[in-house]
Amino acid sequence: MDVRAVPYISVRLVKHLFHTRFRLAALTRRSKLFNRVVIKTMFDKDDMIVVPKDNVARRVVEANIEIEDPGQTTVLPSDVVKDIISRSEDIFIMNFCLCRRSSGCKDYPIDHGCVFLGEGTRRIPPEFGRKATAEEANRYIDECGELGFVHIIGRNKLDSIWLNTGKRDLMTICNCCPCCCLWNMVSNVSDEIGSSFRRMDGVTVTMDPEKCVGCGSCRDICFCKAVNAVDGRFEIDQTMCRGCGRCVEQCPAEAISITYTEGSVEREIEKIGSLVKLSPR
Repeated sequence: MDVRAVPYISVRLVKHLFHTRFRLAALTRRSKLFNRVVIKTMFDKDDMIVVPKDNVARRVVEANIEIEDPGQTTVLPSDVVKDIISRSEDIFIMNFCLCRRSSGCKDYPIDHGCVFLGEGTRRIPPEFGRKATAEEANRYIDECGELGFVHIIGRNKLDSIWLNTGKRDLMTICNCCPCCCLWNMVSNVSDEIGSSFRRMDGVTVTMDPEKCVGCGSCRDICFCKAVNAVDGRFEIDQTMCRGCGRCVEQCPAEAISITYTEGSVEREIEKIGSLVKLSPR
């Protein structure tokens, strides 16, 4: 088989298998052997970070004094994505989202896919998207944010497999909807695999029980299944919450807030920046 055909075969295969992801994820909890095999082959050394939505995340200084209107100089959560993009030499924007295409998404545009960075992008079939400059990619990130997507950035071995990029550097920037994201399976998958999909350092999500009216909008939108009903009100399971901020947007009573500490964004930039070759600032 021509190895150049692997990505095309993968797209067709994923479309047929995508609906089974929850059953396969649950099996990683029931079988230690299966879990070890899945980790080694698909998630080895993965580190995917959920980036809070800019429009709901509020900055706090180290003294935990909230900044309500920090001004234009504020480092936003999405800047962790844009900084990495701006220092990348190889940038590729996909013209489809594999997850939304595979699930036949009706609520969000399928033609807005991932952004890939690193030398591995040189092996992505040109029919799958286009090479881009940093400026083009950063405008695309803003566009995806306006469409309601959540950015997830980091190393995802699965992308190296289905795109057949080999051992070349490849960083993934997912633009995820709440209905079709692969990581909807996080509540089903083993803790070892789930830990590779994490909340950004320094991010805090809090629920005010006095304000909660028990409508359940937060539970309905949470793709991590991190919201539970307790005595007519809702609580956030901090071990499951990935801090995306969608629940903050949906809550009509403004009972939920999300904050990130001063410096947390900069620390994440340095941490994940080592995954691909970047130009100096």
